[in-house]
Amino acid sequence: MDKKKKKQQKTNDELAAEYAAKLAEHDEQQKVKGRIFDPMKLVARADKITTVDHPVLGELKFGELQFEDAFEINEAKTDLEKTEISAWLMMRKAYPDLPRDFLKRMPLIEGAALIDFLTKQPAFLSARKRSRRGSKRTQKRKTSA
Repeated sequence: MDKKKKKQQKTNDELAAEYAAKLAEHDEQQKVKGRIFDPMKLVARADKITTVDHPVLGELKFGELQFEDAFEINEAKTDLEKTEISAWLMMRKAYPDLPRDFLKRMPLIEGAALIDFLTKQPAFLSARKRSRRGSKRTQKRKTSA
């Protein structure tokens, strides 16, 4: 009976090895697929509403910034205004009736938690991702003379 168990165990080990090899092959195929540029998938992703469970805010819904949003963000004069506009653009995708000045009207703790969360999202255009040539005192970018 021990021989039968060992034979069965060997078969299970062989099956597990085969499965692991198939899984590795599948993962490699998925990586290759991920490298293929597909604009329709990007458009679908940009229209998607993401929902997360935030420890302070609860269920939070937002959308990813899109290329056209950059033009509206660029109209802001200070980094603070850029952050407010970016947060509003991301949030209004999930909450269409959200007023533009919603951050100014939110309680401080929740507003800070929201900004902290949103600025850590990959699509957020934050000051950390740009060069540091602007003036800290005026919060304005340096302009060429």
